[in-house]
Amino acid sequence: MSDVPPGPARDVPALHGAPRLPSWAVPRPRLVAALDRGAPLTVVRAPAGGGKTVLLAEWARASADPGLRGAWVPVAAPSPGRLAFWGQVAATLVDAGLVASDGPLGDAVASLAEVTDLRGFLTRAFTRLGPVTLVVDDADRLDEDVVDDLVHVVAGVPDVRVVVACRSVTAFESAQVRLVLDTLVLDGAALALTVEETAQVLGVDADRAAAVRQATDGSPLAVRAVLLEREAGTEVDPRQALEQLVTSAVDALDAPTREFAATTATADVVPPDLARTLTGTDDADALLERVAHLGLGTWTHVPGGRALTYTSVVRHALRARLRREDPTRFRALRRAVAVWADAHARPVEAVEAAVDAEDLDLVTAVLRHHWRAFLAEHAGTVRRTVAPLGLVRLRRHPVILFLLALGHNADRRSRARAVALFGLATATARAQRRRASAPDRVAMRLIETVALRVTGRAGAAAHAGDDLLALLDDLAPADRTEVEDLLNTAYLHTAMAYLYDGRPDDAVAAAERALAEARHDLGHLGALSLLGGVHALTGSLEAAEGYAADVRARRWPEGAVDGYTGALHQVAEAVLALEALDPARAQAHLDRLAPHRETIEHWPLLAHVQAHVDLLTSGAETALERLAATRRTQARRQSTHRATGALLDATHALLLTAAGRPLAALAALPDARPVTPALAVAQARAELVAGRPAQAVVSLAAAGATGGASLRTQTEHALLEAAALAAEGPEEQAVPALARALALLRVHHLRLPLVLLPARDRSRLAALAAAHGLPHADVLAAALPAVLPDAAAAPELTPREEVVLRALARTGSTSQIATELVVSPHTVKSQLRTLYRKLDATSRSSALAAARAHGLLDADAADGAPHGG
Repeated sequence: MSDVPPGPARDVPALHGAPRLPSWAVPRPRLVAALDRGAPLTVVRAPAGGGKTVLLAEWARASADPGLRGAWVPVAAPSPGRLAFWGQVAATLVDAGLVASDGPLGDAVASLAEVTDLRGFLTRAFTRLGPVTLVVDDADRLDEDVVDDLVHVVAGVPDVRVVVACRSVTAFESAQVRLVLDTLVLDGAALALTVEETAQVLGVDADRAAAVRQATDGSPLAVRAVLLEREAGTEVDPRQALEQLVTSAVDALDAPTREFAATTATADVVPPDLARTLTGTDDADALLERVAHLGLGTWTHVPGGRALTYTSVVRHALRARLRREDPTRFRALRRAVAVWADAHARPVEAVEAAVDAEDLDLVTAVLRHHWRAFLAEHAGTVRRTVAPLGLVRLRRHPVILFLLALGHNADRRSRARAVALFGLATATARAQRRRASAPDRVAMRLIETVALRVTGRAGAAAHAGDDLLALLDDLAPADRTEVEDLLNTAYLHTAMAYLYDGRPDDAVAAAERALAEARHDLGHLGALSLLGGVHALTGSLEAAEGYAADVRARRWPEGAVDGYTGALHQVAEAVLALEALDPARAQAHLDRLAPHRETIEHWPLLAHVQAHVDLLTSGAETALERLAATRRTQARRQSTHRATGALLDATHALLLTAAGRPLAALAALPDARPVTPALAVAQARAELVAGRPAQAVVSLAAAGATGGASLRTQTEHALLEAAALAAEGPEEQAVPALARALALLRVHHLRLPLVLLPARDRSRLAALAAAHGLPHADVLAAALPAVLPDAAAAPELTPREEVVLRALARTGSTSQIATELVVSPHTVKSQLRTLYRKLDATSRSSALAAARAHGLLDADAADGAPHGG
């Protein structure tokens, strides 16, 4: 059915036998609408007092479905048996007037006793009824045969719907049932009262309702208890009221059940084996059943069986009393829970229990045992759980400090706090490393590697990574087994450190080892993403496409591909799209990371790729503005490494050159020694567009000896060298560089290096390649966008500005120029500002260099003393 608002309340419920609505019930149209959607099977599951019956009674009266008709079938006795249950259903349908007395179900008692194929009989009988809905209350009591009967009828008769109300997870929610029936589950969380609904029940304002909602978790029963306290004229804190209500109810139980509940409520989930460990009783199974029957909790499925989960109100109340009245016993029980949860892959519960037990060594052990899970998913949990302990207690526990720092690092408002905590974690790890065991040294070196990297010290992080890999290589088999959960993470974060230290080949090697050690989805995704991202950025497109295809072909945990773990996959996809000259697709991949851009450490790589997208779609000026805004936003971060800083400097110079301001690009480039290959390429490109091909060749030659250039940078280097040599002449000297460039372009399927060459130079190189019969010359004939100007146009100077320029070449003194031109120094300063602006210069030296580059001054024009006053 379509989602329509609930209709007006019926005088007679659409479901025969539906109970009355209590006077204090509030309308819940959102849940009524969910029930109206018409799922063949709906499971309404919540503990006693969770609001199941009230909701279904409301639906029977307020449904917007005019065709709703059926019967309410309460299961009064445990395991009633097939004949008894279906006899009760038939009798209820007869009472409702939905079954003809002469129909198959009219004399159900006799018919059911005689049939040999019960399910076939039920299918034929319900087919004749037309649309009908059965609400089965207390469905926990049904045995498997009856459940299978109901599923068979609903699957075989499209006009039949079944809604079951139960306290615990039942076979109705099994995978087998979901395979054959579209199933809607409304659990306790869905039935919890909202703040608005709580305000309606209590008749209070939103702030007061929010406090009660938080204290009760929206439990209808608990909110009802608060209401009764208000009606009695007692205005108490809702948590205190609920604790008193729960403890009073538990105290009224028999002694064994009372003691059992108080003890086992110290765990979030209580399977029989944990109950036996905590209580020492062999009767744990029966006591768990009694607790569930009393409505204190519900059964849930856990690996290996089932477990009781106390309702949150009961759990909080019983724990609060035990912590207050017997803190020593409370800590001992919580420690036992932590040990059990650690061994049963429940790391968050284990950490919370260990903190309650005030055992920070156990907290550290849990974090180490589940290192990957906390790094990838639960750093925020560590922050929330351990932060109240204070740094004085945490200062000797580097693993806890490190994960606490990660939690702060994910929040842009806590960035400064994160940096301080990373520093403290690093210092503590170094102090403890010498006397630590081999597995502990691995954990501490990993902490240093990550902490140094995320605080902008890639060189130190890479050095720590070198030591970490050496430690891993030297581990004894037993020690390696102990750190098995760390291996994928250790290799992955070392690879990241190498990437940001400008060592892409080492990053690839470490990431390949991370991939080999991956034992879980996020470990695989992290390694595949890093490998794809590095290969795409460095120009190994075939390898990048292979890793990207692996990511596309698999299903990953929700949000992982669009979050930190998959960020470099999105970078790889964006670069591959750019190489396909599809900037819209590249932008779509970058947009998937938009929620994380302010806090993610990969922001320089994202900014670099974004600049290329903007250049192709919106032009150089837009790209410049966005890049500048990003760098301003990130200025307070300490995570811009030397390599990424150089990358963004080169990107900035490219955009200035594309905007027709190559001299500004040259002035903006840092005076780094040795010159990195990427910066040399940016410098040569600007010089080529500025009309200085000879200087471009010199710049490229200066970086040639540094080595370490990526395939992408090698290709850009060869193209620019060929273009500059051809422009300088004679053209034949450009042939070796051009042949090398063509081979790189063809073998690695690169197109962006050609796009980043002026169209005039592409045409010149195409003619040169054709004239010399060079292989792969066809790649130069492809239609490509023109994003760089062929040459920067010389600025037009007025006659007066030309006079000032010649005077500036002779002297840097404003006073001398004023005397020579017979004007005031103020006038000279004004004229110099205009001249500098036209030459895109910020100083006398850059103005004179620009003027010579544009032919406005002779190359040997005088260059007087530095600018004076």
